[in-house]
Amino acid sequence: MKKLTKPFYPDDRRIEETAYMGPRRAGKRFWAGEYGKNPRDPEGGYPSFVTDEVFEDYKNAGLTFLMPEGDAYFEQKFTETGLAFEPDFEKSPLYAFMEMAEKHGLDVYPACEAIFGNMTHTDGPFGDEEKCIVRHFVETVQKYCPKSFKGIMLTDEPGIASIGRVKKIVEYLNSDEIRAIKPDLDVFSSMLPNYATLPSYQLGYQYPDRTKQFVVFDEERKGLYANFIDACADAVGEFSFDFYPLGEKGRLSPGFYQNLEMAAEHGRDGNFPISVTLQSFMMLYKYNHKTGRGIIIYRSPSYEDVRWQVYSSLAFGVQRLGWFTFWQHYSESEHEMFPNAMVIYDECEKSGYRKTDIYHAVAKVNREIQAIDHVFLRFQWKGCRKIATSRDRNIRLLEGGYAGGCLRTLTGTRDTLLGCFENPEDGAEGYWLVNAHNPYWLLQNDVSVTFAGATHVLCYRNGEEQVLPLEQVTENGETCGKLSMRLSCGEGVFVIPYTE
Repeated sequence: MKKLTKPFYPDDRRIEETAYMGPRRAGKRFWAGEYGKNPRDPEGGYPSFVTDEVFEDYKNAGLTFLMPEGDAYFEQKFTETGLAFEPDFEKSPLYAFMEMAEKHGLDVYPACEAIFGNMTHTDGPFGDEEKCIVRHFVETVQKYCPKSFKGIMLTDEPGIASIGRVKKIVEYLNSDEIRAIKPDLDVFSSMLPNYATLPSYQLGYQYPDRTKQFVVFDEERKGLYANFIDACADAVGEFSFDFYPLGEKGRLSPGFYQNLEMAAEHGRDGNFPISVTLQSFMMLYKYNHKTGRGIIIYRSPSYEDVRWQVYSSLAFGVQRLGWFTFWQHYSESEHEMFPNAMVIYDECEKSGYRKTDIYHAVAKVNREIQAIDHVFLRFQWKGCRKIATSRDRNIRLLEGGYAGGCLRTLTGTRDTLLGCFENPEDGAEGYWLVNAHNPYWLLQNDVSVTFAGATHVLCYRNGEEQVLPLEQVTENGETCGKLSMRLSCGEGVFVIPYTE
């Protein structure tokens, strides 16, 4: 039996988190690119939120890097043969955004829809003219904003047909030519969740009844998504996706856990990291009577919803987190009880905005995990186990059959998720124990887990470290340490068993 040694880890690593998207500049409408001052005046538009107060709020929420929204991107005009004219970058909205981010210690991943968006969603070669545009983009941003320029937001949800083109762009961004300009340039791209990679999605239409996309994710579709994950990771170097599971009236979107499990398995086998963008907004259902289609209803996340998403993701080894969305900073139909953004406009406030309950929930969970991120970021995901007590398909679609290490048994009175990890540096084993039950119902979960040969665990709970002795029990002739605890709604704890 392997002797489990109590580890000690210096605080030298951090988990990165982003706002997708960052604070808005002044404008009239989302895509219009027209500017104004009064958010209630349709002719005047809304004010800029690129201010000291807002950026400090973003930092205090635990965010480490920002991705500015579309109309704050690098504003240059290009022709097929290259640069048409070069405006003063220091007068551009992106420069003001990045200067403000540097002032408050935040990194920025800028992009340019005219450059990267169009390049990655179209077919054809990635030629010398396009390389010239990319090089000029990197040179300009690096010249004026070297401290806040961390990486590039390459593209959002490209289809499988565009992955080859994405790979060509990433290869150029990683070339000696670009690295000579920006040696530490990072690349971020958000890919599709499993339900969006069905053949129907690629053909440009959806099932009339959207729920059919979620009912059964059969082996053929799993194979398609597996290929998609590997192709994305091969192109970008990681697999990052967004998934918003919190529906109306307590509904959870099936496939959130399955998506995480499939990505984690391929990341483990292919040795690439995974990241996920989580839901931090409310969206109301809108139905089109002409087409018979509508968008899904997302509920306004509570603190329990927020931490359930985070701890569930960490149980699958996610190494970078994003939040969608800090939109919108203004709203003509806003209601205090149902905010649809983390920081919104409120005409009653002199500052022009207020922080919502969602903001406070995200900030609280971020503080919890960033207090212990230097520990769990050392561990590599091996697999997971589950206890499914409810009829919820989110937990039941999970395979969760890991067996290995010192782990022996797992029990829970509610849906339970156990993420299993190992530190390759010292051989320590770590386990994320999560109350996986639908957080809408606010139910506690009495869980227990046994570890062969362990007498204690290092337990990381609510951002604090504590040592817990284990009850010694005999299972199948083997002496095991038994950990029992009551997890509150959405709660997750990270434990490292050891022998004293």
